[in-house]
Amino acid sequence: MKSFLQPESVAVIGASSDPRKGGYAIVSNLKEKFSERLYPVNPGSREVCGLPCFRDVTDLPEAVELAIIFVPSESVPDVLEGCASKGIRRVMIQSAGFAETGKRGLELQNRCKEIAEKANMRLWGPNCMGIVNGCSGMVASFIRTDAWQGRLRCGDVSLIVQSGMLSAGFLVQIMNEGYFGVSKACSIGNRCDVNECDLLEYFRDDPETAVVAMYLESVSDAARFRKAVTALNKPVLLLKGGTTSRGAEAARSHTASLAQDSALAEGFFRQIGIHRAFDFLELADLTKAVTLWKGKTGGKRIGVVTFSGASATVATDHLIQQGMEVPFLSEQCKSALARIFPSWAEIENPVDLWPAIERTGRMSAYRTALEMIIDDPCVDAIFVHAYVDSTILAPLSEALEVLQRTGKAAALWVIGDASAIKMLRTRVEAMQIPLFTEIVRAVRAISLLAG
Repeated sequence: MKSFLQPESVAVIGASSDPRKGGYAIVSNLKEKFSERLYPVNPGSREVCGLPCFRDVTDLPEAVELAIIFVPSESVPDVLEGCASKGIRRVMIQSAGFAETGKRGLELQNRCKEIAEKANMRLWGPNCMGIVNGCSGMVASFIRTDAWQGRLRCGDVSLIVQSGMLSAGFLVQIMNEGYFGVSKACSIGNRCDVNECDLLEYFRDDPETAVVAMYLESVSDAARFRKAVTALNKPVLLLKGGTTSRGAEAARSHTASLAQDSALAEGFFRQIGIHRAFDFLELADLTKAVTLWKGKTGGKRIGVVTFSGASATVATDHLIQQGMEVPFLSEQCKSALARIFPSWAEIENPVDLWPAIERTGRMSAYRTALEMIIDDPCVDAIFVHAYVDSTILAPLSEALEVLQRTGKAAALWVIGDASAIKMLRTRVEAMQIPLFTEIVRAVRAISLLAG
């Protein structure tokens, strides 16, 4: 896998001098990483992106470590034969038009596999977006250069996505929204050879990968997949496509994936400790929460702190529905909290802070409540709801700093002014606290802590 993810030399077969074409984007992106040993191949061009262009792969000055093919599908077998004769052993096919299109495409894909097997060659794809290595800066993809330049940030999350164009769109959103830094983003398409198991096995020993997030429409090999996830010993999050009969039909025409029983798949994933997401936004949410909570502890027992009785009720309902617990607080904790509440107030979990805010002020109420609750042995993790605007931003941020001194994970659900929320997000994420603006998203994230 290293030759795919960290190659020293690359050829782009199907390179284009037309900036509107994907074959141009691939070369343009790679040129940002490679100052040399990058070879465009196209018999109709003399140069691409300022680099000399070769007529055929057999004309290259070396057997490159990785060849990327971006030509019409019917031409791919001949190109593979040329790669084989040149001694190239790692090839990525980004072209579409294979098994996802039906019988004829499947025959073409099988022909490619036969050529590769005879040449002891590994194939990536076809019908894929390619690879983005956020830590080395290599973008081996047809994604437009201006979509990622200046936004790609190295992190410890690796993505495995069984899609082409959606991979590009999802990655761009992650970069634009600043969800998390990316170690490797891998679009595997039809998986005619390299599949999710190969990558999970590689990520096990990859020091740049701490979390793996995936979109899959099927699992290639259940036994190998189970073994790879178990050996990985790192958090794995998954959005599974094709969970309905119509969705499975769409998956067949998208990446040639075969349907798998939804209930059996759900049990299988739960058994091996995979965290499920139910849409792409939630996959990003959960992944971000896991990365922020690195080194923090959790559990089912959630201490809830809000500024409203209604939000306390709704938060409790959602937490219970997700299998969490909202336990009674210890007597010691309640006695300490009583100091900031009026004598008539009933103190229990969830904690409605409004009476205390009226009595002692917002920062004092939040800070004292959080100090007491994080030390309560009855509580495993903290769920905070707050309102924020420009006048409240500073005192609320200061109050939340108390959460940095605990090893317990915390999540924040906020409502209020959009610009203040944006500033608060930056501050609390530096404290390892994920921020959400929707209660369902917040509760789904904190439910990961149940294990």
